[in-house]
Amino acid sequence: MNVRTPLVAGLAVSALIALAPVASAQTGAAPAPPIAQGPPITGYCVFSLNEIISGSKVGQAVVARLKVLGAQVSAELQPEVDSIRNDENALRTQASSMDQATLQARQANLQLRATNFEKREQLRQQEMQATQQKQLGVVGRQLTPIMNDIYAQRHCAVLIDADSGGVRIVNPSMDLSPAAISALDLKIQTLTFDREHLDTQAPAAAAAPPARSR
Repeated sequence: MNVRTPLVAGLAVSALIALAPVASAQTGAAPAPPIAQGPPITGYCVFSLNEIISGSKVGQAVVARLKVLGAQVSAELQPEVDSIRNDENALRTQASSMDQATLQARQANLQLRATNFEKREQLRQQEMQATQQKQLGVVGRQLTPIMNDIYAQRHCAVLIDADSGGVRIVNPSMDLSPAAISALDLKIQTLTFDREHLDTQAPAAAAAPPARSR
């Protein structure tokens, strides 16, 4: 039997942590020489949602809050991990002095606890993922009209997603991300939220009375 140490705090915000700008491979390394940019291509614009989330105040607030919620989940789960591991070690030590029936009963009980714990851990991970998706959805709804306005102001004919479109280097004058960050900061700077509770939502939905047909 092997009880996994809960990694919810790290896993739950892994997608958001990935949004942070990639740091230099070596701390203190000499800055790269400036790149000679060609002229901007008329009508072509790019943006980076990762850059907008990691650079905007509301995106930073969401990341910070998710880390807090992830730490709370880890604090909730860790005592049960420790308890199961301690009982597993004690059972291993005492096994030689037990009769077979008692040993099997203790092993079955420990396995049941481990199984129930893993279900609870998976539920917490799903809740953190649902929380992250919901809050990024809130930011996205605020960002959409901003991007539309900037797109029109810059007379863009095509908008390329720099995060998934294979863009490595682009003339900064074609990048809408800095303008989007500034506008998003003026519109919204923080979000207040708690972890989604999926274990309570499902029963509530099941208990809802069916709609009457007319």
